Parts: sequence; C-alpha cells; structure tokens
Amino acid sequence: MKKNVVVDMSHIGTFCGFGEIAKNYGPRLAKLKFPDMRIIMMVPEKHLGVFGDEAEYIRKEHVRDDIKKIGGQIDLWHATDQQYRYRYMKKGTIQLLTVHDLNYLYEKKGLHRLRHVFQMRHRVKNSDYITCISKYVQRELLANVHQASSKPISIIYNGIQDTTKSPKEKPAFVANPDEKFFFSIGQIREKKNFQKLVPMMHYFPGYKLYICGDDHFAYAQTLRELIAQVGENRVFLVGKVTDPEKNWLYARAAAYFFPSRLEGFGIPGLEAMRFGCRVYASKLGSLPEVYENQACYWDSLEPEAMADVIRKDYPEWKKHPEKAEQAKIFSEQYNYDTYTQNYITLYRKLLGLTSE
Repeated sequence: MKKNVVVDMSHIGTFCGFGEIAKNYGPRLAKLKFPDMRIIMMVPEKHLGVFGDEAEYIRKEHVRDDIKKIGGQIDLWHATDQQYRYRYMKKGTIQLLTVHDLNYLYEKKGLHRLRHVFQMRHRVKNSDYITCISKYVQRELLANVHQASSKPISIIYNGIQDTTKSPKEKPAFVANPDEKFFFSIGQIREKKNFQKLVPMMHYFPGYKLYICGDDHFAYAQTLRELIAQVGENRVFLVGKVTDPEKNWLYARAAAYFFPSRLEGFGIPGLEAMRFGCRVYASKLGSLPEVYENQACYWDSLEPEAMADVIRKDYPEWKKHPEKAEQAKIFSEQYNYDTYTQNYITLYRKLLGLTSE
C-alpha cells in the first residue's frame, strides 16, 4: 500500500517567498509518480488544479472533509513553513516542519511576541523532523527554541526559478528604456530596510531607483513619506510587478540592492545574479552565507558609506564581465530540481522507504 504524503502548498498565489516556493515546488512534485508513495497537495480551493489535473489535492478550507475522502492514514505531513494555519495532528503521522525564519523575535513586541514564542515552541515540540532554509536559521532556532535541541534538523536550501529565457516586458513606470537605474524588490516591510536606500540615492544623481513589491503594509506609507522628503524625484515605490516586468528590471538594472536585515535565505539576490546583475547586500541574516563572495556587502548602512562601497566596486565589476558569469554559475546551484529531489529523498527516509 502506498504511503500518503500531504504537502502544504496553501501559499500558492501569494507574492512572497512562500508563494514562490509553492509555485515552483508544486509542479515538480505533480510530475513525479511513485509506486510506494502518494503525494497530495493542500491548496486554497480557488487554486484546485493549479499543478495539473493529474495531481491530487485537498482544500485548505475543507481539509478535514477532504482527508476523510482520501481514506487511509496520512503517513507524513509536510508543513512547508512555520506560519501554517492547519496541521494534521494524528497519531502515526510523521510531522515534518520547515522553518524559514524567526523574525518575530525582532519584529514583534509584548504579547504579540510572546504569542509567537509559545507558538513556535509548540510547533517545534510537535514535529518529528525539522528542515531549515539556511544555517543562519538553524542557529537562530537552536539558540531561541530549546525544544529544537532534541529534534533531528537538516539544511535544505531554497531553489530559485531560472527566468533568464522567459518573457521580459518594460514596466509602464519606466519612461525611457535606456535610462540608468537601480532595482530592489520584496514585500514593503520594515525588515527589508528599504529606507536605507532612499537617502543614499543623493550620491547617484544620474540614476533612478525602483523599489517594487507588495506595498499593502503600513510601513509602505512611511517609506512613501521618506521618498517624498529626500528621494529627489528619483526614487519610486511602484508596488507589485509582473514576472515579465521583474525579468526586464533584472536584465536592465545597473545593480540590485538588498539591504534587508532579517532574511532567512534571500531569493531576489540570486535571481539578480542569474541576469548578470551586480548585487549589493547587507551583512545581516543569511545573506553572506547564501551569496558567499558573489555579492558585494555593505559594512555600514549609513548613506554615504553605502554609496562609497558602490562607487569603489562598480567600475571594477564593469571592467571584468567574467565576474557576472561567475555569479550566474554560482547561483545555479540553488535550483528547484535539486530542492525537489532533496525533499523526496527526505520523505522516503522518514517513511522508511528504500531508495529508488
């Protein structure tokens, strides 16, 4: 009898790292068929069929009813992030938890922080095995959640999608396709540190800066006000962009900026490398671990110091085009085929199945 494995894909369709993983991991899982393992994906009802008609689904809104229809035992439940809304907690079900970050330690205060602390402790305690998306996240977990010390933990790095040959489309907000500009993308939240970029642009009068991403967060208004005050009409907060628009921006940008302070992995910088775009990043979180020596790092996030790093590094980068090719090759180690195979291998190990 086949082992039933449920993988939580409930973030499919969201504009964040969780959504990006679901968009790329789901189709790869759906193509795989095993004689001894049955993969079932939990998705929002409106996304039923998103990975093809041959894939099996349960609806996150009706998960208990749909599990009853499956029949038999759920042998392995993969909670693909620590912010899951539902988990099948039945005796005999192996619980696999993927932890992406512990940002609540730095973003939350008071009772909100305490609630997240107890929630993470509970979720780790009730897991049989944990994966982290970087060594940085593993260190954070072991240092702050004592329940993790008794659990087997491994690192499975995220993949990134190679879109270098995908369609590219100039965004409407770029008036002149030949203009010089810098680019940054991510959820417009305080942890991304976009506010550090705005005054820095004073030192690059010949360039514009486009900051893209989901801007429904309260921090976006604070950022807009800062841009209005010191952006010198060359910094633009433009909201979400389509994938073709994102590809165009990576391909045309003079450089990609990533001053984030709490990244568990850092997908955008690797995406930029695929397009030969120079990456400037903070030394915070997981970024030095993941990018290694293929990015240029800011020691200080003060505007003039940041600008000095770019002014010293960028001319050398342009003189040596082979560096862009090296960064591209480096980024290729982070891919979803490897990511998928690593999780399939882990599923089989946890279920006690022989290697294929």
